[in-house]
Amino acid sequence: MATGRLAYMPNPGSVELREYELPTPQPGALLIETVAAGICGSDLHMFADKHPLKSIVLGHEVIGRVVDPSTRPTDSAGVELAPGDLVSVVYFAFCQHCRQCQAGRTHLCENSYNHWIASPDDFPHFTGTFGTHYYVGRFQHLFKVPDNVDPLAAVSANCALAQVSAGIDRGGVTAGDTVVIQGAGGLGLWGVAVAKERGARVIVVDAVQRRLDAAKAFGADETVSFADAPEATDRIARVRELTDGGADIALELTGVGSAVPEGIEMVRPGATYIEIGNVMPGVEITLDIGSMTRRAVTIHPVIRYHQRYLREGLEFISRNVGTLPFDQLVDATYPLDDVLQAMEDSKARKVNRAALVMQP
Repeated sequence: MATGRLAYMPNPGSVELREYELPTPQPGALLIETVAAGICGSDLHMFADKHPLKSIVLGHEVIGRVVDPSTRPTDSAGVELAPGDLVSVVYFAFCQHCRQCQAGRTHLCENSYNHWIASPDDFPHFTGTFGTHYYVGRFQHLFKVPDNVDPLAAVSANCALAQVSAGIDRGGVTAGDTVVIQGAGGLGLWGVAVAKERGARVIVVDAVQRRLDAAKAFGADETVSFADAPEATDRIARVRELTDGGADIALELTGVGSAVPEGIEMVRPGATYIEIGNVMPGVEITLDIGSMTRRAVTIHPVIRYHQRYLREGLEFISRNVGTLPFDQLVDATYPLDDVLQAMEDSKARKVNRAALVMQP
């Protein structure tokens, strides 16, 4: 019986490489070979014990290779799958029977992570993407990767790209808008690229110069550095100066609680503030409610996304190959055997964005 390996986190800060027999997919499911798995900020939160999940098969960003599509012959758009095709997978499930799914709010499915948090000792074992294989459940959506797209360019499409695209839609970003993006990590770079394609003017705020340089490469019109504006009041003043009183839309993509009250002060009266980065429970902030109310600022928290954003994201990458520097999205790759080192390096910020790359 063929076997595969996976990275299991029995408790925060530790990783075990385990070996299991490859499962036989149930009808509607699909077992794929992992080609690349991105290390997301959420993975690092789990590793650092700053996440509700304490034991899990790590990983959710993935590009995988189809081996046998007999149990799922087409992707979620009806495109026929063949052995060797690369696919990207919506990392959460839509159970289709909970109250949220029944109301059409599938991105809020009450059972979205049930498959992910299962013990690796139980079928189907390969429930996270840090492994040689990944089991795509029948309630998960997946889409074929366009032939001209490099796996490392698209490895975060099912998380960062799809997520910020949903947020940009929620904010109603359109041509002529001025958009402030707080944070130039993986989420921020995708946010810049998507907002620019829609015709927006984009201003990026970050503390790390190499991230700001990457944001400029992805199309940012202006950047605001903590080095030049060390205090929140300085950054707010600079953004207001650049936007003639405040941006139309701002996106919080840092995962830092203190960025929220700062960002709300960077937008104009009647503007929209999109909160994406802070997803960990227990982050408390102080808001000037009076200022927010008097300026009629709308705050929209955005979690997960409709599956169409992943398909559209892959198409976005495909049409921008050769135009955007997708090679800057991942600056370090590791084999599965070095998963612990990859997590430690990412946690210590020795690398900006890392991925595990499996051997063929």
